[in-house]
Amino acid sequence: MTASPGLQAEDRPDFERALHQALRTAEIREALGRSGSSGGTDIQRLRSQALVESEAIATAAAPEYAAYLRQRAAAAAAASTAPGPSAAAVSAAPTASAVRAAPFTTAGGRGLLPALAVLTPALAGASAAAFLLLGGLLRLSGSQRETADALLTAGLTSATIAAVTLAAGMVCLVVTAVRHRSSPPDRQPRPHRRPHAHPHPHPHPHPHPHPPSGSQPPYAWRRDDAAVATARDAWLRALLHRGILPFLRERLKMSHTLSRTSQKSEKGST
Repeated sequence: MTASPGLQAEDRPDFERALHQALRTAEIREALGRSGSSGGTDIQRLRSQALVESEAIATAAAPEYAAYLRQRAAAAAAASTAPGPSAAAVSAAPTASAVRAAPFTTAGGRGLLPALAVLTPALAGASAAAFLLLGGLLRLSGSQRETADALLTAGLTSATIAAVTLAAGMVCLVVTAVRHRSSPPDRQPRPHRRPHAHPHPHPHPHPHPHPPSGSQPPYAWRRDDAAVATARDAWLRALLHRGILPFLRERLKMSHTLSRTSQKSEKGST
């Protein structure tokens, strides 16, 4: 047979909470009232005695406690092997930085197209005007007819280039405006905050399945660990009903017997 696991330090607050609830049950209160010792001193005395005998009391729920420790160790192992948020943030950091740096790295390539879209129609239009003007003047003078025809042809070609590039630039501007309007704004997501669990306002004979304040389990407690919470609740119930309450009943019975014995001895002496 394997020895029962001893009560670990991080589980002693759970033991104290279960003891506190046991002392507040109607059964223990009525037993204290029948023995005539319902004051705070007697309650503190019972509490101190139970804390001293905590290891022996916890032995009554040793199977449930061992199952709880196994579930807790399995959850800790699963949490250690699962990728944490820090690793995900690190892996996502290069993507975010690349997205943020994209306007700067592509500014050289994308900035050239708007410049060409603006400069090409202007230069082509100016060239067309100059060629047409010179060609017209030479044709009117009749001195250099071939040169005039070449200048007029170059002017018409430049005017065509100016018209085509102007239309292409307008289309690019309209497409860019539509893309910027349809793209959602870059917003930083707000961290999600989980609501804090409030303790039950009424005394309950069964301990709450969540860990008490001030006690930290040996792994990051997660509220979705249903198996761990179930095993912990089963241990606390067994500890309460098979360990703490029988111990308190026995001590109250012993105290009541000693009180009656002392009363009889006092009457006999008188």
